[in-house]
Amino acid sequence: MFKKLYFKGMRASVRRTEDRQRIVALDLYKPSLFIGIMIVLCLSLLDALLTLMLIAQGARELNPVMQYYLSHGPQVFLLVKYGLTAFSVLIIVLLKESLITRYRIGTGMLLHVFAAFFGSVVIWELYLLSI
Repeated sequence: MFKKLYFKGMRASVRRTEDRQRIVALDLYKPSLFIGIMIVLCLSLLDALLTLMLIAQGARELNPVMQYYLSHGPQVFLLVKYGLTAFSVLIIVLLKESLITRYRIGTGMLLHVFAAFFGSVVIWELYLLSI
């Protein structure tokens, strides 16, 4: 029974129009969605690590929310930074069908925007580390 649940899900999409308006948990997702999620999470973690490296060299965190967590230590900062990103990605995945139906925004497009954002932040941080 558990093998079927974890490895042989049956729902890859929502069939009824009225179900598209609600949050629906699906069994099957495309591998590209998993890759997009992993890219966003890895870039977020890299952003957090580079931020800690910059702070060690004398920079300061300008985001007051993250500054608060940074004052509690680097482990708390990393956990919160990663947790907020992971929670955001989870919400996007859960709202996949609703976003497509209501706003014509695909989950893949949102993940690309997140990846571009984190990628540009990482590039900026690498530039700051090089000077």
